[in-house]
Amino acid sequence: MNNGLNRYFGLDSHSEVLLIGHSHLMLAVDKVNFEAGIGHSVSKYCREGVNVADRYEMIRQYLSSPYSDSLKVVLYGVDQFMFTGEGLSKNSYKLFYPFIDEENMDRYIRESADFKDYWLHKLICTTRYSDALINSAIRGYRKDWSNYKVGNLDVDALKGQIKNGTQRHIHFEQDLIDCFEKTLSLLTQKGIRVVLINTPIAEPLNQYEPEEYHKIITYLQQKADSFPCIYYWDFNPKFSTRYDLLFDPIHLNVEGQKVVSREIVKCFNEEIEI
Repeated sequence: MNNGLNRYFGLDSHSEVLLIGHSHLMLAVDKVNFEAGIGHSVSKYCREGVNVADRYEMIRQYLSSPYSDSLKVVLYGVDQFMFTGEGLSKNSYKLFYPFIDEENMDRYIRESADFKDYWLHKLICTTRYSDALINSAIRGYRKDWSNYKVGNLDVDALKGQIKNGTQRHIHFEQDLIDCFEKTLSLLTQKGIRVVLINTPIAEPLNQYEPEEYHKIITYLQQKADSFPCIYYWDFNPKFSTRYDLLFDPIHLNVEGQKVVSREIVKCFNEEIEI
């Protein structure tokens, strides 16, 4: 099972490029075509529902492996909700149960889980795998990183949710900001370039809290302006009104992934030299 997961997430590969994010980035990048387009090996370590703290541990996990010696660039998924704790799973540490025997993940799970939960999964290996993890392991063996999201965003329904206040709000939780800053320091101190990549989100969701949205976009751009090894790529201006490419407000459908992946390849080849 773990071999399949490692293959699916690229944790067993001497990759030059590492993708880190949640489902927003996962469904935006076609790994196979991206890898072929840039001519470099790619690991796609994206997990549904992971927050900034989870991603810090995911990066540490990859860096602590014997496969990290070739890593040159990290594409890190960002969006306006990255410092908003609500809306992502508070139990996301459970995603990492299969890696509980690895030092940094063992510590992270031990700190997050209660005593009984931790030791149950530590001692009984079969409890570590959910249906989703089993599916990911199977996809790893099949080398299947496909996007299966078919359909289009219902824009009117989204506008109704925004009007009714049922969509997420943008917050700036200091512990998540601090963790993000720590992540950037960890990577840049190792000489690894970081691309903060903001893949398309539906325009109504980008517009409904304009001051907060502008604040976080400015923050991300300032990071790129302040450090020569950090880049900020925002694909919203070009694609956020292309509702035919979106499956839901934050996820691209199959066609959207193809279109945006080509744009990412173009930006990479123009701006990144390995």
